[in-house]
This record gives sequence, structure tokens and C-alpha cells, in this order.
Amino acid sequence: MAKRNVKKKQRVNRTYGMTISQARKMTEKNPKSPDGWRALGRLLIRDKQYEKARQLLEYAREVILEDHVLLEQLGYCYQKLGKLEFAETISEEVLKLKPNSSQAYLILSSCCYDRGHKKDALRYVKNAERIAPDDVRMLDRLGTILYALHHYEEASEVFEKLIQKDPRNFSHWNNAANARRDLGLLDEANTYYQRAVDLAGTVSSPYSNRLTLLHYLPDIKPETIFEVCREWQPRFAPASLPDRPVPCNKKMNRRLRLGMVSDGFNRHPAGKMIIRALENLHCHDFECFAYSTNGKVDSLTKRIRSAISHWENINHLTAESLAEKIRDDKIDILVDLSGHNSGNRMYTMALQPAPVIVKWVGGLINTTGVKAIDYLLSDSVETPEGVDGLYTEKLIRMPDDYICFDIPDKVPSVSSLPAKDNGYITLGCFNNPTKINEVVFKEWAKIMHQLPDSRLFLKGRPYASDSFCERLYQTMECHDIARERLIIEGPGSNYELLEAYNRMDIALDPWPYSGGLTTCEAFLMGVPVVTMPGPTFAGRHSATHLVNAGMPELVTNSWDEYRERVLELAGDLDSLSTIRQHLREVLTKSPVCDGPRFAKHFTTAMRAIWQRYCEDKAPAALTFNKEGQAWFDDEDDPVHIEPVLDDAADSDDSGFRFQFEGKVIAIDNGGELLNHAATQQMLSLNAFEVITFDPRSEALQHSLIQHEGVHHYPNTSLGDGQPATLYTCLDPSMTATLPPLPSEDLSDEQAQGAKVLAQLPLNTIALDKIEGLPSLDWLVLDDRCDAGTILENGKTALKDTLLIQARITFQPTHEGQTTLDKVTAWAQNNSFLFYRLNNLQHKSHLPARDDLIRHQATELTHADVLLLPSQGRMESIDDNQKMKLAFLLHTAYGMKDMAYKIISIVDEEKADEYLIGEQLVFREQTKIDDVSSHDPDDEDDTIADEIDKLLGRT
Repeated sequence: MAKRNVKKKQRVNRTYGMTISQARKMTEKNPKSPDGWRALGRLLIRDKQYEKARQLLEYAREVILEDHVLLEQLGYCYQKLGKLEFAETISEEVLKLKPNSSQAYLILSSCCYDRGHKKDALRYVKNAERIAPDDVRMLDRLGTILYALHHYEEASEVFEKLIQKDPRNFSHWNNAANARRDLGLLDEANTYYQRAVDLAGTVSSPYSNRLTLLHYLPDIKPETIFEVCREWQPRFAPASLPDRPVPCNKKMNRRLRLGMVSDGFNRHPAGKMIIRALENLHCHDFECFAYSTNGKVDSLTKRIRSAISHWENINHLTAESLAEKIRDDKIDILVDLSGHNSGNRMYTMALQPAPVIVKWVGGLINTTGVKAIDYLLSDSVETPEGVDGLYTEKLIRMPDDYICFDIPDKVPSVSSLPAKDNGYITLGCFNNPTKINEVVFKEWAKIMHQLPDSRLFLKGRPYASDSFCERLYQTMECHDIARERLIIEGPGSNYELLEAYNRMDIALDPWPYSGGLTTCEAFLMGVPVVTMPGPTFAGRHSATHLVNAGMPELVTNSWDEYRERVLELAGDLDSLSTIRQHLREVLTKSPVCDGPRFAKHFTTAMRAIWQRYCEDKAPAALTFNKEGQAWFDDEDDPVHIEPVLDDAADSDDSGFRFQFEGKVIAIDNGGELLNHAATQQMLSLNAFEVITFDPRSEALQHSLIQHEGVHHYPNTSLGDGQPATLYTCLDPSMTATLPPLPSEDLSDEQAQGAKVLAQLPLNTIALDKIEGLPSLDWLVLDDRCDAGTILENGKTALKDTLLIQARITFQPTHEGQTTLDKVTAWAQNNSFLFYRLNNLQHKSHLPARDDLIRHQATELTHADVLLLPSQGRMESIDDNQKMKLAFLLHTAYGMKDMAYKIISIVDEEKADEYLIGEQLVFREQTKIDDVSSHDPDDEDDTIADEIDKLLGRT
């Protein structure tokens, strides 16, 4: 056995002693032997030539069947290339051949982690660890996932084990420092970060982490932090910088290509603070590109994707590859939304991949220190006059807040003041515990001594650690505050966190690192926040939100004033109760939540700095007044923004454009189109108008219902024009205009959610009774309505309709749901053609078990049926209608083949331009950027007034 192990080690050493050309000769000499291919795969992967390795390994896979090592290498290549589905499929093949392949489990774990499925990632990596308990790669992945799941103490133990095994590896020290930081052990974290920095050499992540940590430490001066930030450039930026790309069209008044790089395009503080801006930017002004540094997808991700033009997951790209991609995409203004935090792409920014680079929310705690970043988006509170010298960027001071807060879809009601029921004041802080230090505890203890029987309510992820909580109890006991006066709770969902504010009277902001999102959420729940600004950008988040929400009196200038303000609030419970009931309205009606206002000023800022670039002027600070006018600090007059003209597009952008008269008119029953990826784009192009009937009133908080092209009718449904009933169920997803099926016909989970809480009266409108409707191009029906009745009462209105989308449930949940055969029969009788099923959704019957290795879902639960005009009717509709239909198929469904076919009927030359523009043929690249739409008649009032008449609103 010992000799065999020695031989194996020698064979491995010989493999890595080879050159790639030697390994390639082995494959040529004996192509059916796996040894050469394995060696070649290892060498290419070692050199990070993942695409070349993938190509060769795919070939080897055909020559040498069922070699698990080659498949492991291939799966790894796919994972590193960001092709996660392929990596998962290959890894599953490996497990069939070798059920104890730790490498396959490790790849599956990495793929799940990249998708944001952290619990699945933990399950897979624990399988890998059981097989290879001492493998450093397995332990490293295990620690990383435990940390991501907020199991900080378990993660610390794993990282300490890794340090013992491999003390020269900087990443272990860096990861251990991260865990200590989040457990509030800031001095220990700083020591570990410094060790990681010493070992990391040219790798910048430990330096960025330590830089961030300094903002939490109360004794560090802002000038010291500035020097640490500024030191990033000489340490880590490339010595020889590539020139910035110069656009071939430097016209001021053209549509700009705006690129954004972020780790937070989801329910992350950054995502919550940019979404309203993105949803209100005009497509006429910007073509937006989002480069996501992780694969996590949630409801906010979907909103972001629907608000932009291009989406790309770039987690697998190196800094250089990302910079090259940004250059290839011809980005005009690049916006960093990560800073030195998670998803850090500072090195990419340092490579100057765009003409103009801006830092905005997302790790925005101070200057970045990166010379390539020209501007930093701020406001006059975050960066008061006189601090410009502490920034390497030029400051853009917005007229209001530097962010725009998005109200969550589901928000608890504000309760009455807890103090009136409790008989004591409950102070609280739901900020990251890392922000709470000895100085803060000392000051909070002083307040509690002056408020007898008061409580301090702390809630957050690290509080799940018993040892961490014990340290806090002991800290407050040192200040003579009994542990019984502390309420400490671990994490919960965002809704649960918001609901917990109903147990708090006054929120205390930490120092020197202030709260941001938490301040907005406290206000949303009626809880006033008292703050004292810190010395850096990170310390002034609460201050700017409070000032711009109209509550500047809650911003204090000293600990004495801080304490005095809290005592004033606590001393008048009637006033505090009144404040509680009005704060939500104060916040939601303020500029802090005003998406259109923020988007307008953001647009002015971006176009102003672009115009300055086009004038070949160096970046300069830009300051707004409250009226929205902006001045560069070296100019006397306000900036005049040149209007964007249609003929000011990129000079190399001469591809196909859809052209048709009038707008596409849609009727949407159920609100599906408000969340459709193409709706925002078509509205921005002034090419689209939608009438939304919202029987469940689910879209009342949706930002698009304020758009002039959207007509929203809550508590109303399409139907036969007769009064109907809305069945409100325990599970909101079961609420419908149809009664739920009996419980015996539903699964246990469905039956519980199908419990009817109320039966509410509902208005219905028959399509054929909307006399003011000039045309109906697109009809969208959800599966919680009687689609059959809607179609039967809309034959006249639908005779010229171009496209019908009707959701079909294959496993019925409600009485009277329309079936596929009924829809297709109706289509045949009314000159429509069943084209295809779209958006297929499946259900899995596998158990939800921790030891489940592979997931599979095979039962089709629902899909969208798409109906197009029949062949005979397609020939009879005019060319304008054909172009509308082609536009819809292209924009809403990505059906380029059918769009091409319809365009070719109208104009073969234009159809050829379409092929070129969509890169469906090998020609010079052109793009589709815009729609030319002419609406000679103002039909908005006609449509809306007619529906109002039917509803009896006139």
C-alpha cells in the first residue's frame, strides 16, 4: 500500500512538471488514454484557461466515456465560466459514476452558493467534508458558507482550523477576521486583517476589509482613514494604466449607455435604495446595463431586471475580463455600487474601462481612494461643505437625499405607543451589532439611568450567538444596567424585523458608523431615530435621511444633546404617540421615497457630467440647489442640460428600428404586466399603454401605476359586466374571483391557504362594453379569473387583437378555471391560432430533506398559452398591425424567429436589417435601440373616461 501511494504521488508530481505541449503530445500519441487528457485538463485549469480546457475536455468526454476525473475537471470549468446549469449537470453525472466524489459535491455546493441557495450549498459541502475531512478546499468552502448563513462562531472554528493547517494563506486570516468583526470583536478583527494584508501581497480584499473596519472604530480620526483609503491606489492599482475608451460619438444630447456593477441587485440595502430611481429613469435618456457579481435572484432582482435594458451575471469574470466587457459594451458612464464591500470590483474600476466613472450607494462609506473614479454621488448632509479635501473623487451633491428608499410590498400596521401599555420606555437599535461599541454602550447606559425601568431592545443576526449576547450583558452590567433590562433577539425575516418596531418607542442610532436602511425602516414603523453624525460618510447616513424626511431636530451635535433629545421624546408620551402615528406618512411623502423626483435629479447629474466630459473639461464638483438647478464649482452659471434628440444616437448605431403608427394597447387582468420585463421599456419608449384591472388590489404600491401610460383599476375585473365576488383567502396567492376547490381536491398546504376569510363584492366589465377603446392589441389574463367568460364577452373587442396570453393551471385550485382545451377551442372558433406554451412552471415531489443530493421538478403546474392571429387573419391585417405584433413578440417574448417572419411579410429588406441588428447572421454588429411611435390622437382620456362610466365613477 505504501509503495502504491508513493507511485501515485510521483505520477501527480510528473503531471505538474509537464508543459501543456507535452501533455498535448500525450493525448495525440494515445487519444484513448485518460492520463494525457487529465494532465492537460489540470494544467489548463491551473493557468485559468477555463474555456480552452472546457473545449478540450468536452472532446475528451466523447473519446473516453465515463471517466469521472475528466468530468470533475469539466464541471469545474463550467462553474468557473459561470455556466452553473452545465456544471451541476456534469457533477450529477460524476456522482452516478463515483458516488463519493468530494469534488462533485464541492462544485454543486459552489453553484448553489453562487445562486444564493446557501442552505443547499451547506448540505452539499457537508457531504464533501465527510468524504474528505482534511481537505483544505472543503474546509474553506464550509467556513465560507457557515459565515454566509451567519453561523459566525462555527465559521470561526473552521477558519482557525484552516489557519493551523495553512498559516501562510492570507484568505484564512481574512475570513477569520470577518467572523470576528461580525461578532463585535473589532480589535481582534483588526489584528487578523493586518496579518492577512501582510500575507496577501497584491491581493487587495484584506486591505479593503480592514479599510472598512476602521470606520467602525470610535478612536480613528477621519484624516487617518483618508490616508488608508488613498493608499489603495499605489498599493493595488496597475502601475501602467490602459487609456480610457473614447466613444466614437461624443454628442452631448444622445442616449447614454449607463453601466452599473453591484453585489446588491436583490433585497439588499443597495437594491432597496436604487430600485425606485431605476424604475423612473427614461429609456429615452439611458440604456442601462447591470453587471451582477452574484447569482442571487429574488423579487427585487426581477424588478431591477424589468427596469433595465441589459443584465449580466459577471461573478465568474476576472477584473480584467470585466473591464474588457465594459469596454466592449461601450459604456459611457460606469457606476460602482459595491465600493470596498462584498462584490468588490475596485481593480476593474482602476483599469478605467469607461469614459466617466461614478461611485454611488453600496459600500459608500467614504472616498474609495481609486483615482479612476471621477465622481461620488452624495448630498449636502452626507458631505457638508469643507470635506472635499478628504475625497479623491469630485462630489456630486444632490438636492435631497443621495438615495431613494423603496417601501416593502408587505408592511405591518403601526401599533399604539408601547410605553403607554408597558409603563416604561423601550429604546432600541436594530443596526448591525458591529456598529455598537463601548463608547455607544456607555452613552446609552447614561440615558437608561435617567429613564427608570427603561429597556434596551437589540435585534440582529449575530445575536443568535449566546457568547456574544453574554458579552453584551456583561458590558452593560459594568455600567450598572441589569441584564433583565436588555431584550436581545436574533434575526428574522424583514417583515418580522419591521413588526418588532411595534415593541420599540425610540430608536438609538449608533456611532461613529450610522444606520441607513434601518433608519428608514424605523420611520416607516413610526419610531423616531435620534442620531449624532460621525466623522465620515458612513457616520452621516441617518442624518441625511432624517433631514430630508423633514425631521432635522432629531440630528444632534454632541452626546449631551443626543441624550437630551431622547429624554425630551420620552418625557411627553402624548406627543411621542402622535409622532408615531404620522411618521410613516411623513417619510413616504418626503423626497426620501420620491422616485420620479430622484430620477429627474439623477438624470440631470449624469447628463451634466457627460456634457462636461464632451467639452473635454476635467471633472469638477457639482452642487444642486433645492429647485434642482446644478452648478459646477468652477462655473458661475447653472448647467444647461441639452435635450436628448432621436437623431443623436451613436453614429455606429444604424441598425433596425421598429416603426409603426400609434401605440400598442394592452389590457391586463390581474396585474401581470406590471411585473413584465418589457413593460417599463415599452412605456419609456412612449410605444405602449396598458389598462390594468386589479381585482385583488395587489398593485396599489407598485410604482408603475403612477405612470401616465398605465390606467389602474383596483377592485375591478374583466368579466360579463355583472357584480361578482372576490374570495379573500388565508394565503393571498389563493385569493381570486373564483371560489377555491373543496379541501379534499387540494394538497394539505393548498387547503390550509384556501380558507376563505371574506367574500367581497367586485365590479366586472365586459370587454365588448368598453366603447371608447380604439383598439386592443394585447390581452393578458391570469389564472385566478374566469377566462372563459372574459373571452366569450369580448369577441367583438378581440376580433382585431394581435396577441392573447392566458395562464392555464394544469392542477386546478379554483372552481371554473379555464382549461387548455377550452382556450384552444375558443381560439379556433375566433380566428386565433394556438402558438405555444410560455413560462412553464413545474412542481417537485421529492422530499425537503437535508440529505437530498439532486433536485428535480417534473409536474407541470401552469403555463401561459399564447394565441396569435390565424393564417387567414394574419394575411388580412395591415402592415402597421403586423409591425406592432412583431414588436410585441420581439420585446415581450424574445420570439425573434416569428418577429422576423412577420417583418419579412411587410418588408424583406427590413427583415434582413433585423437579422443583422439581432446578430442572427454573421454581419457587422448593429443594435435595436428605439421605437418610432406616432400617436396623432390623444386617446388616454377617451379610454379612461369610458371605463369610469362603466364603473359609475363619473
